[in-house]
Amino acid sequence: MAKDISRFNNDIRMACGAFGDQHVFWPKDASYVKIDQFPLPGNFRYPRTNIIIIIPENYGYGGCFRDIFLDPDLELLDKDGRSFRRLSGDIHGFRKYPYSSMSDGMKEIFVRRNWFYLCLHDKDSKSCIVNYLYKVNLFLANPYKDWKAIENGYAI
Repeated sequence: MAKDISRFNNDIRMACGAFGDQHVFWPKDASYVKIDQFPLPGNFRYPRTNIIIIIPENYGYGGCFRDIFLDPDLELLDKDGRSFRRLSGDIHGFRKYPYSSMSDGMKEIFVRRNWFYLCLHDKDSKSCIVNYLYKVNLFLANPYKDWKAIENGYAI
């Protein structure tokens, strides 16, 4: 299924307004959006990073955001609250891309560049890129929290 390009263009305009035209990049096929100098919460050593959001194939037609790649040079405040550590697979939500929805060539690019994968399901298919990144920032502010238990607690 094709993406809703009109919606994508509106989302790009909002992202450019939120993060600056000079920091928002995307290919013609609208397969992803890259934000340079994305603001991080205070529990990271540096205040900004680069982030890539994979745009779902059925974006605008029920597809929800799920896939984020983070620059590998990030250092996160450890659970002890005193030391920093690099992102690694033992932190909830970070792992190599497990899905088959991405081409092997694209997967290889992320592996070769050491980008870290974050699987953050947005259950609202109407979320725009800016809203989704707000949710990503909430997660990054406390990646040690048991987000799955919280989500299950709200199940109806």
